[in-house]
Amino acid sequence: MASVCVIGIYVDDIDKAVEFYCEKLGFKEAERYDDGCIVRLENEGPPVILEKVEEASKIEYPGFSQVVLGVETDDIEKTSEELRAKGVEFLHDKPQAFVAGHVMAMRDPSGNVLELLQFKKE
Repeated sequence: MASVCVIGIYVDDIDKAVEFYCEKLGFKEAERYDDGCIVRLENEGPPVILEKVEEASKIEYPGFSQVVLGVETDDIEKTSEELRAKGVEFLHDKPQAFVAGHVMAMRDPSGNVLELLQFKKE
């Protein structure tokens, strides 16, 4: 059986990306490789690798095929307020219902879409 061992995210500004993922989302910088063009971040799940690219993207969300990093929370209202206070750009004003709970989409500094998720408790 295959398993996820790492999540790669392409970013146009490594320092802004590290600040976003560490200071705003709570990841921890673990290591820098290749003169700082690649950074490994730790969290409670698989490691996240930030890799520098030349140009940021502005992916249309939703509606286009893409991989979206999901960040789980037990209180989407509180967490989204805390992240907004830190300057995180959300694509919704309030949580959106979906079959498994609630979601709020946000962008990192390079335009990558992430989802803040609160799953239903059975």
